[in-house]
This record gives sequence, C-alpha cells and structure tokens, in this order.
Amino acid sequence: MAETESLDCDSDHGCYVRMEDRTFHEDDCSRYKDVSQCDKVLAELNSQRHCGDFLDFVVKVQDVEFPCHRAVLVSMPYFKVMFSSSFTERTSKIVQLHGIDSDGFSKILDFLYTGEICITQDDIHDILQAAHMLQVDKITEYCQTFIEERYNLSNCLSAMRLSDLYGFSDLSKEARKDTLSNFYEISQGEEFLTLSGQELLDLLTDKKLHVTDEENIVNAVIRWLDHDPENRRTVAIFQEIRLMSVRVSTLKKLELHPVIQDSPECLAIVTAAKEKHLAGATLWQVSAGAELDEPKVRQRLGTSDDLAFLVGGWMIREESMCDDDYATLTTPLQSVMCFDPDSEQYYHVSNLPTPVSGYMSVTSAERCLYVTGGRAYPLYVHDPDSVPLRQAFRYDFVTNAWTKLPDMPQGRAGHQSVVADGKLFLVGGDTDDTSTFSMDCYDLEEQAWIVPPTLPEIASLDLTVTACNVFS
Repeated sequence: MAETESLDCDSDHGCYVRMEDRTFHEDDCSRYKDVSQCDKVLAELNSQRHCGDFLDFVVKVQDVEFPCHRAVLVSMPYFKVMFSSSFTERTSKIVQLHGIDSDGFSKILDFLYTGEICITQDDIHDILQAAHMLQVDKITEYCQTFIEERYNLSNCLSAMRLSDLYGFSDLSKEARKDTLSNFYEISQGEEFLTLSGQELLDLLTDKKLHVTDEENIVNAVIRWLDHDPENRRTVAIFQEIRLMSVRVSTLKKLELHPVIQDSPECLAIVTAAKEKHLAGATLWQVSAGAELDEPKVRQRLGTSDDLAFLVGGWMIREESMCDDDYATLTTPLQSVMCFDPDSEQYYHVSNLPTPVSGYMSVTSAERCLYVTGGRAYPLYVHDPDSVPLRQAFRYDFVTNAWTKLPDMPQGRAGHQSVVADGKLFLVGGDTDDTSTFSMDCYDLEEQAWIVPPTLPEIASLDLTVTACNVFS
C-alpha cells in the first residue's frame, strides 16, 4: 500500500492524501482524484499533435499550417465564439488567421498543450500580438511581467511602445517619464533609431522633455535622420526644434547636411533661424516686438540651472531722448527674457499678463517666477494715476502659464522680494502713500496674504533681501 499522510478533516471517517492520489471518504462513497491526470491528458494530446494522430482541425497563419484539436482550441475565447456561432468555421476543417505572426501563434498553441511558454526579447511582440487577438489573458500577463523584469533605459522606448499598444498603463507612464527625463542618453541607443516620425514628434512636443542643451535635440534628430534619410525628410520634426537656442555654427552645419539640403522646407526653417541670429535678435529686438516663434524660443526643462531673468520695463523711442519729459514717449514692455550664461544668449520666455512700466520686484522658487507690484507708468511721469500697483503674478515654467495671485495688501513699487520657508516676503519700496519700511507676506501653500513678522528698525531705505538655498 502506498504511504499516506493524515490530514485534519471534519469528517468522522477521516481524510487521507497519497503522494500522487487523493482519497476523499464520505458516508456512502469514496472519491479518488489523481492530481496528475490533467497533465497526463494534455501530454497525450500534445503527443497526438506531434504524431499527427486524432487531429480534427487546422489553423493556418501566414503560410504555415497548424494541425490541432478543436477541443483544445475552444479553451481560447476567440475560437469558442467562432465555433459556437453561425460562422462557416463552425463546420469547416480549416481556418485562416490574419493579423498575427506564425511564430507568435506557434508559441500560443504550445502553451495550450503544455501550460508553458518561453518568451524572449526577439519574439515578445509577436506573442503579445497573438495573445491579444486570441484573448489569452494569462500570456498577456506573462508578457507584461517579462517587460517589467527586464526594464531599463536601453529598452525604455520599446517598453513604452508595447505598453501603449497593449494597455499597460502604469508601465507606459513610467517609461515615458524616464524617456523624457533621460532623452539624451536614450537618443544615443539603438532603439531610438527605430522611432517613427510621429513617435519622435510626440517626444519633442512634450513640455516635460528634459535636456541640458538644445544642441542635444539637434544631434539626436540628425542621428535619427541619418539612419533612414530617404524616408525621414519630415518638416514637422524641424519645426519643433528650438533653433533660436542653437549656436549659429551649428545652424551653418545643419544647412550643409544632405537631408536638409534635399528638403527645401527644412532648409528654409534652418536658414531663417540662422539669419535671425546673425541679424541680432537680441533682448532689445525681441522686447520691441520682433516676430519670433515663442514656443520654439522658450527654454526646455533642464537646459540650465543658472539663469538670469529680465522682466518688463519700458522702451524709449530715439526721438524722445532729448525731450525733458522723455518718459511720456515710452512704451511699457511685457516681455520676460532669460539670459543663459552657459551659451551667453538671451531667450524670450513669455509675456507679462499685463503691461507694467517697471519698479516691480521679481523672485523665484520651485520653478516659478513671482512678479509683484510695479507702476503702470514710469516714475518720472507727472500723472496722479502713476501709483504703486497691488497686482501679483506667478509664472510656472513647466506649464508656461501665468496665474494671478490675490491683490497685495497695499501697492508697492521699487521694493525687494524673496521666497523663504514657503512664504513670499515683500520688503520696503514705495507704497500707496509714501516710502515704507514695512513688509508684506504671502503664504504659498495657503495662497493668501498673512500678517508678517515685524521688521527690526531700519536706518535706510536701501534694502537688499536674500535667502539660502532658494533654488534648491
């Protein structure tokens, strides 16, 4: 007698299990279960498949025929519906499948007969394609696990592509985030060269694309073009490169590139950017209204951690320079300019939401600019309306959007500002009535002006404010 092992059981008759067989005792009968029987049946059916015995159906994929058992096929929802409906395949002996690869179907069929599947990096797309069409959810799960276990920056793009195609939403988000954050490194890999024009365009137009230099974008695009120059002359790609952030020497090299020379539209885009550089599209010209394409001039995320910003001001026309009251002939500027000390270039970032002639205060924190106060007219204009403004705005570099903050407790002009400990402090300047030693405080989290601490006694209105680690 086979060795048995006693188990806890509520039955008065006891319950036993053998190493291979299980015996269940009840009042009037004993039930026996061979836990290996299912495996034996599948093994026998698989043996018949390979020997060509007792087969009653053929699945044809591409030019390959797969003889098999109809009863095994119906374990897949796709075939169960096919054989249960009025389709002609219900009574036929063969069916032709379209839209999948024969190698992928072969792996699916092996899984039905054995319960096992071997997935490799080379065939995962074919397997996923077949499993998705035939609705074999377990294999789809295995494929997702396979991708996640081997995921790294070198296969980030293929992981993102497959995840988008088959609905692995969490993995898709992670892969896209990593691609945008590590664009330069990923652009040096082999997978980058397999991107379609639309896939590359989707990355270049994403506001979260992070590069340290726009030249990295240029080099990546040129590398992508050179991989298949005959089929990749796409104007849309070049329209998304911020060529006003690229050195003139690079633009001159681009003009000589064979792919660009063969595309009049691409060449025109590059030449126009070069000519604007050479013509001196400087801070003065952009502020005065030079027609530059703002979204393509604005800096991308990560291009520099050390930047200087010039906000607003006014432009004086040359004919007014000798006028005693020259300020009456000035025009308020709404431009926000950025100076990158690494490239020694100015870039147009955005425009103020409302004209301010100057004397506002500007500070930054958490990738945002805070612009407060100022005057609606130059200080020298003898106009009763030239009073300090109470308006306050925040500019978000990530979303490229301005938000109007609640009005300040009092108008200020020529004051200082700083962000520290989650609060925006405004100190000194001219208020609605006169020059002041006072301070206002805005709580960034509560989004409200609060009562600030009292300033110590100040001997002069020549103020400077600072804070440690403001940009960290």
